[in-house]
Parts: sequence; C-alpha cells; structure tokens
Amino acid sequence: MRYKCEVLYDGSSYSGWQKQADVLTIQETIERAISKIVNHEVSIVASGRTDAKVHALGQVFHFDTEKKINNFKKAINSQLPKDIYIKSVEEVSEDFHSRFDAKYKKYEYFINNGEYNPCIANYSCHIKEKLNLNLIKKARKVFVGTLDFTSFNSTKLSENENQIRTIYKIDIRAVDDFVYISFVGDGFLRYMVRMLVQTLIEVGLGNVSIDEVKEMLYKKDKTVCSYKAEPQGLYLVEVSYHEFKDME
Repeated sequence: MRYKCEVLYDGSSYSGWQKQADVLTIQETIERAISKIVNHEVSIVASGRTDAKVHALGQVFHFDTEKKINNFKKAINSQLPKDIYIKSVEEVSEDFHSRFDAKYKKYEYFINNGEYNPCIANYSCHIKEKLNLNLIKKARKVFVGTLDFTSFNSTKLSENENQIRTIYKIDIRAVDDFVYISFVGDGFLRYMVRMLVQTLIEVGLGNVSIDEVKEMLYKKDKTVCSYKAEPQGLYLVEVSYHEFKDME
C-alpha cells in the first residue's frame, strides 16, 4: 500500500530535508517515526528537497507499507517532535509519485522590512533599508514564463542539462513592514527561488537595474549571479497535483 502525506515543519533546527550522515534532517526524523509504527524500515519520497533552515507549510511525501494502522496521522504525529506535524495521510494508488506527479509548487519568501525583531528572526529575512516595491514588481515580470534559468540556480549542468522551468506567477504583497514574495512554478532547481528573491531584493535596493537582470537571465551563465537570499525566510507553501490555471 502507498500512502501520501502532507507535512508542515519548522526547519530551524534541521540541516534540510534530505537524509545525510551525522546531521539532523527532516527526512530521517519522519522515517524513524513511521518505522516505529509499522515495525519495519521505511523510506519516504518527497516532492523535492528543502535546504537547511527552510520551512514548509505543505510539503508532500509518499511511502509504502503493508501495515494497516488505525488513525495513521495521529500515530505518526505521536512519534514526531513538535516542530514537525503531519497534516494529512491518505492511501493512494501504487503508481502515485510525490515528485514526478507534481504539477506545480508554490514558495513564499517572508521579509521583515522594518525594525529587527528577534521573535521572528528564524522565520524571516530582515532588511533594514527600505525596499522599492514598485521596482520589484516591475522586475518580477522578467522571470515569469517558460525560461532557461541556468543563471539563477546552482544545479550543475552535468547533473541536469535541462534548466528550463516555467514560472506561472510571482506575487509581491506588503502588510505594514512585512513583504511577501510568492512564486508558483512547475519546478525549481537548487537555490533557484533564493537566488531569484535576492536578485529582486537587489533591484528593490537600487543595486541592480531591471536591464541588468534581463542580461543575467539571457547569458545562461552560472557565474553571473552571486545573489542568494537567506534560507529562514523561505517556505514551501503548496505542492499541487492539478494543472495550474490563470497563467500571467
């Protein structure tokens, strides 16, 4: 039997999603919890990895087991620490794949553009200089569409030659001193969202022009963008298995 789970987590104390030797990860923590319940070793497969310190409000993973457990959600949560929570568990068909079946993902980046606040320091990026949101809103349009994002990710071409991705939508909204930048796309390469965010931030600070951003994109060169936003402001908000509507 295959189970699909949606999970929320605070990534502050973890070295990212993917299991690694000698460090605490989200994947390993969840696998250990589920394995205790089903009494055998379990491997979980996520929709994608998140980096160290990155959070999730809607990560999805699947796993296989022949065990039938009453109230699987409650059972798994009873074995997890307080910074990881299983939101839903459902039995799915054997051919469901959390990564390959995903149609789009939504990420959101949270910026505190006001006075420093230690209470949200692990959950936002603090930028004390005032951002020009009008410039950021203009610059975001450069990244919307089906484009080659070679310049804006750290995935080596030897690992993945195809660096074309579709970004359906980028929204910028401000509430008081807080700025939220959200991305909806069919997939994102390593550090891609964080590099796009920091590039938009640099535009908003007046350090980079929109024409320079266009030039960086068109060069398709790994060396032209050294910008990467801090991880703690990033949230994986949603993984959807339905086609995206209303492309910009």
